[in-house]
Amino acid sequence: MSFSQVLKEITQNVKGARGAVVVGMDGIIVDECTAGPGIDLQSISAEYGNILKEVQIASESLRMGTTKEVAIRTEASDLVMRKINDDYFLALVLSPEGNFGKGRFVVRMAANKLIKEF
Repeated sequence: MSFSQVLKEITQNVKGARGAVVVGMDGIIVDECTAGPGIDLQSISAEYGNILKEVQIASESLRMGTTKEVAIRTEASDLVMRKINDDYFLALVLSPEGNFGKGRFVVRMAANKLIKEF
């Protein structure tokens, strides 16, 4: 299954999804799917990707193991980031009224599908 298909599936199956993206740990987008105008997935991926890296460093230094997922909830959006492997992650941006729990579940399942693509 292609990146585009997986991302489209995510945005169509999660209420409140604003966009989904596959990103390299360097912040470069591999593929993206937006569910409407007004979302800058490039900036979100770059900025929050850095946070994912910092959380990974903290987890390793505390001997807690590899970071699998990071969720961030703000006034304007919710964000779920899930590592696909050491070099790539999947992110879903939701509106505040979106289905956050289903979003986390769908992202986890999608990340498992995408592992095979790398």
